[in-house]
Amino acid sequence: MNYLAHFHLAAVVADTVDHSRDEMLVGALLGDFVKGPLKGEWAEGLEAGIALHRRIDALTDTHPEVIALLEQLPADYRRYGGIMLDVCFDYCLTHQWGNFCSESLPDFTGQVYAVLADAEEHLPFKAKQQAQRLRQYDVLGSMHHWQTVTNMLARIGQRLRRENPLADSAEVLADYLPAIELHFLRLYPELMGSLRRG
Repeated sequence: MNYLAHFHLAAVVADTVDHSRDEMLVGALLGDFVKGPLKGEWAEGLEAGIALHRRIDALTDTHPEVIALLEQLPADYRRYGGIMLDVCFDYCLTHQWGNFCSESLPDFTGQVYAVLADAEEHLPFKAKQQAQRLRQYDVLGSMHHWQTVTNMLARIGQRLRRENPLADSAEVLADYLPAIELHFLRLYPELMGSLRRG
């Protein structure tokens, strides 16, 4: 899952735990930037959000729906298929948003941006940069545009040291979109239920 799904799932889980929604949302961002064991260096709620981010990644990476999708992709894209599907799942989520969240997408993303802005001074530099980028370009709110998927995959590809096919992967993914949406609609409710149960 990519940023939108991570934030949404953090909000879902926040309703079932003793940590604040704000801390869980910030932790959802930090999950991409804080590495290694969690040893109490962050507030308890933030560490819960980071741990949740890691759990989401682990559950998604090993889920039968994701494995089935990866097997459908052309062989030379499978190595980067996880990245491709993560971004594409955010696209799917925006198109099914009303089925998973009672808040409108603009209301939800606005709240996320506000929470991240309030926490910026306490974030590591790269996480702060990412929070600002998400807000400045309304990345979360624009994930319903396929061009956003295309641009995001190309940018990720540029950041990777190894040569990769991400720059043109959206064109390949577009052909698989009906299958991706079908698998997503089976995966996401199951993921929500599993995370709610703890």
